[in-house]
Amino acid sequence: MRPTRPPRRLARASEVRALSTGLLFTAAVCLLTALVPFSPTAPRALDAALGALAAGLGTWLRWRTARTRVAHVHGVLALGTVGMTVCVGASTTESGPAVTALGFVWLAVFVAVFETRRALAAHLVLVAVGLRVGLAAADAPSAWPTWTFLVLTASGVGGVLNDKVTRLRLDATHDALTGAFSRRAFLALTGQELARAARDGRPLTLVLLDLDGFKQVNDVHGHAAGDETLVRTAHAWAAVLRAGDVLGRLGGDEFALLLPSTDEDGARRLLERLSVGARIGWSAGVARWHGEDVEAWMHAADTALYAEKRERTALRHASSGLS
Repeated sequence: MRPTRPPRRLARASEVRALSTGLLFTAAVCLLTALVPFSPTAPRALDAALGALAAGLGTWLRWRTARTRVAHVHGVLALGTVGMTVCVGASTTESGPAVTALGFVWLAVFVAVFETRRALAAHLVLVAVGLRVGLAAADAPSAWPTWTFLVLTASGVGGVLNDKVTRLRLDATHDALTGAFSRRAFLALTGQELARAARDGRPLTLVLLDLDGFKQVNDVHGHAAGDETLVRTAHAWAAVLRAGDVLGRLGGDEFALLLPSTDEDGARRLLERLSVGARIGWSAGVARWHGEDVEAWMHAADTALYAEKRERTALRHASSGLS
């Protein structure tokens, strides 16, 4: 099952803070190099200018951490690639281009830790182009072997690290059985969506789901059959959910849906689509956010859920009595 993904309009705060710290560290290195150059012919003015630019960008990102968009992060990373290209091209010593180009590896490491494999591939292409331009501008000795070694190193380190971080992140944020978000991750995403809804004024709806008769499945057919029911149900739901919808497993047979830009009517229409071809029934509690805190909001959805359960139970008893 492909894990459900949260909206990525805003960058993660941890990524923005790390990028800001990296830029401030880069600024310190550039300014130190301007004050104490590696050689008498070093471009001190360029180092000072790049240091000031990195310091400005790092401070700007730190100031607007909660408002930084994904596009801003990629723009800063692309600008960093351009800056590294200029530094490599402006190197004045024989070893300068190769030593300076090691900065490209650090850029690849950052992208590998915080971004997707697709984003990593895109930035590695930029790194390969920038490194080639920089080496050519510096007329570096052994340019092609240097380029090949550094590009392969950045690609290998970035690929291995990205794969490992992705697996660790999935283990930390997703339920191992169903692939839905874990309770902790779901609540974290809920907090993010509440902030967006408060800022944008768009509707946000929470749905709590509880499978009907799940205990009987476990008691009669065993826990393996119960696990299979959970997996099949979560897979079926994930195939119908829209981009931006968030599915979480709160525990046992309890699930939750977070539906951005959706009101109660839209949520009920989505639930109708989820029920098509279902192998087990479920009860749902729907609650639109009206500005209350998370606990009160979830309590409202929980109250609606158990009201529906009681109604379903009453209908079943009425049907049994008639029969």
